[in-house]
Amino acid sequence: MKLKLLLLIPLLAIGCATQKSNHTLAREMIRPGVQPECFRIKDDDADMAKALKKARRTVSTFIAAVQHPAATQRDFEVKKPFIHEGVLEHIWLSDVTYSGGRFHGKVDNSPKNIPVLKMGDRASVNPNEITDWAFVDKGTLVGGYTIRVLFKELSPERQQAFEKEANFHITNQ
Repeated sequence: MKLKLLLLIPLLAIGCATQKSNHTLAREMIRPGVQPECFRIKDDDADMAKALKKARRTVSTFIAAVQHPAATQRDFEVKKPFIHEGVLEHIWLSDVTYSGGRFHGKVDNSPKNIPVLKMGDRASVNPNEITDWAFVDKGTLVGGYTIRVLFKELSPERQQAFEKEANFHITNQ
């Protein structure tokens, strides 16, 4: 089972970015003049495991929105796990489309640990392989379950700064 494989790898890098992206969700924690944050999550992190399961369980909601987006919806992204020489990195794909039973998009972060991949590369992923999905509707994050886990760990001041930079709000979902 893919989930077990993902959880057995010692550290999961979530949301790494080393180059500023213009896309809202990929810019999660990027601040002017400051190196973007890379979150390392232990393999036994129960909240992150629940977030991954919820993303996969609710992916049909995302598929429906991507195929028939409302005028108020924007910034459709999926998070794909990439593995290179035994190192796992989760990277957001932006400008997502859905065809042939797969998501297709552009790598929206500069990978930290995957040297064969660069920002802007095209990639595809099966719905049962994603580790998150997200979009913004009326200024509010929909999905983004791994983002929510990390957001809860921030101080109130950092949460406010996050929402200002990201240009969307995170509500309980």
